[in-house]
Amino acid sequence: MADSAKSQKTGPGPASAGPGPTPADVLIIGGGPAGAAAATLLTQWGHSVVLLSRPSVVGDLAESLPPSCRKLFDRIGATEAIAGAGFIRTTGNTVWWGGKEHVATFAPGERGYQVVRSRFDELLLHRVGGQTVLGTTSVTSEFVRRDGAYRVRCEAGGGVREIAARWVLDCSGRAGVVARRGWRAAPSRGRTLALVANWERAGGWGLTDETHTLVESYEAGWAWSVPTSSTRRCIAVMVDPELTRVAGRAELAALYRAELARTDRLGKLIEGATLVGDPFARDASTYGAERVCEAGLLLVGDAASFVDPLSSFGVKKALASAWLAAVVTHTCLTEPALETAALQLYQARERLMFESMQRGSAEFSRAAAGRHANDFWIERAASDVIEMDGEPDVAALRRDPDVLGAFEALRGADSIVLRPSDRTQRVDLPLVRGNRVTLAPHLVSPAFPNGIRYVRDVDLVQLTDLASDFRHVPDLYEAYNRAAPPAALPDFLGALSTLIGKGVLEHA
Repeated sequence: MADSAKSQKTGPGPASAGPGPTPADVLIIGGGPAGAAAATLLTQWGHSVVLLSRPSVVGDLAESLPPSCRKLFDRIGATEAIAGAGFIRTTGNTVWWGGKEHVATFAPGERGYQVVRSRFDELLLHRVGGQTVLGTTSVTSEFVRRDGAYRVRCEAGGGVREIAARWVLDCSGRAGVVARRGWRAAPSRGRTLALVANWERAGGWGLTDETHTLVESYEAGWAWSVPTSSTRRCIAVMVDPELTRVAGRAELAALYRAELARTDRLGKLIEGATLVGDPFARDASTYGAERVCEAGLLLVGDAASFVDPLSSFGVKKALASAWLAAVVTHTCLTEPALETAALQLYQARERLMFESMQRGSAEFSRAAAGRHANDFWIERAASDVIEMDGEPDVAALRRDPDVLGAFEALRGADSIVLRPSDRTQRVDLPLVRGNRVTLAPHLVSPAFPNGIRYVRDVDLVQLTDLASDFRHVPDLYEAYNRAAPPAALPDFLGALSTLIGKGVLEHA
């Protein structure tokens, strides 16, 4: 067992329920991907965990998982189980957006997954272990920490249970068992409602690549389709209930068909197909949180924030959030002196993830608004992203004129003479190493006042230390790869261009 917790007293499962509350190092509320992943990791690292799980409400909803989820599956030890579950392996996406078609194919040899969420969630939850999971119908608590623990009451197994947990992770998704109690910010954009149904078509769908996720914008919203077998696809339309009237459940099927008929591509796709079951609706509105953590409590995954799922990164976001939450919790339980730094890191990373997804969603919306100029798209295209001062956004850096200028200068230079700028300082800030948060040097400058350490996994501190010793970029690249984990040349050049373009390094 890696890096067992110093604080463990009860073993990886919760102590037996006696007349008093059940003690646990960590209470996790919610058994979706975020809750299951966090519980798996914390149990593996030696902590006693109780996970409260309600029956799944995702039903036959399908979701597309990009190939980059593989790293997160590896971290929680679920790669083999997911690979053997029979999910469709997808090669990419076909998108009709703002009047343009774009076929995005994953890199050679890379495959994503098309999953039915109920099956996927059950698979991850099964890995947690039966003694740790309690099926619940409700959770009641003020969520006040007293004497180093939260006392949380829940209905489970036909009776009332009380858990005394040193840490609580709210992984309850949109329900937000903790998040709704003054943590979440008011939505800043229009509401979004997903109308979803499954369709069967014998003999397949006649597509160039039957594994692809299909995405299409139209006048009043957008639609997507994910295959779950060779003959079945989950198809949804995303509408604003304030602009597209949703009268009630009885009229839902007619509205769903009417909206799907307004699309150019997906409406034609269902010709000759059979509707399986009744359409259902799911809230898909964007929301965030004013804060996502305090001593002893974290909002994780969709409990903390949600952005329109245009990027297909919903499950990936949940798993990434759960991994970081587990690392932060593990650090705080085993090294209390690092609690403030660990919480600072968690707040910044969650805010950065939300901001990045907001920006991506706004860019998609602006592209659609150029073709469909109506209230649905105009409201969503208005960027109200709250910027994180100094936080590096790789996509933005790739377009940054200073960085691009530095890159072109490097390409044309016979030699380089670099040194750290007088305005650059080194400050110890939190980062993750292994399964712990630690303090390590970061570069702080006017361009990055909150500090920066890595860009595309290139260690900028190490690169800055080496830069003044070499006169030729190839020699600097070789030296860096000897001193640090090897980096791909494009990533290295991008990192070096960032340091020069943003004034961290300057020409001597």
